[in-house]
Amino acid sequence: MGDVSGGVITLAQSGGSWRVRVCCAGQAEAAALSKGEGTGVEVERYLLQFWPADA
Repeated sequence: MGDVSGGVITLAQSGGSWRVRVCCAGQAEAAALSKGEGTGVEVERYLLQFWPADA
């Protein structure tokens, strides 16, 4: 997967409040690679979960 940091995610066609949970794996490995070799590419993995706040 490429860089999606500037991307837009549409959750619904109309307004409303959402809850979000974000999990990350690989942070220690990425930090170690950054110290030794430069920036680690595709080392960290993220999981984002969204659900309506009224659920």
